[in-house]
Amino acid sequence: MDWRAAEAALGIDLPGDYKRFADAYGPGLIDDHLIICTPGAATGWTDLLDNNEMAQESCRIWFGGFDDGPFNRAEEPWPLGDSSRWNGDDVPDWFQPGDDLISWGGTGNSDFLFWHIRPGVAAADHPVVLRERGPHFERFEAGFAATLTGLLTGAIRSEYLGRWLRAPHSYNLAGRRA
Repeated sequence: MDWRAAEAALGIDLPGDYKRFADAYGPGLIDDHLIICTPGAATGWTDLLDNNEMAQESCRIWFGGFDDGPFNRAEEPWPLGDSSRWNGDDVPDWFQPGDDLISWGGTGNSDFLFWHIRPGVAAADHPVVLRERGPHFERFEAGFAATLTGLLTGAIRSEYLGRWLRAPHSYNLAGRRA
């Protein structure tokens, strides 16, 4: 993977456990439901940068209202942590001005999985967030590998994902761009 290019495009350092997973397994589907995105994936729905762009556009709708969503292209996209753009009750209480959400995956039901990026917090310590359509957020204090392992073993419970991730687990590779 071209990690330097992906990190430069996203403006963050990516967690090491995620990079090791992506290098070992590539983009794919866990239990035919949970999508893991990587840089340079063959399809847009598994490409890290494409997925993140879609996820952030979706969050702008929830945070700022429909007029600031993807259908209003008159201006540049605004950072999710720009609290001057927040309009309504759809910003979770734990999300503070200056924070960001960077999507690393999703589900077949158009839900997104993010890292909750907080200023001054090391990449390895970014909590994982599920945003189900709604907007309904679940926040897991563990990082990428610990959250994924916890969800698959049942050590971490998800109100939403628990019904989709059932043992025995499978991982289906989605492919990478040539």
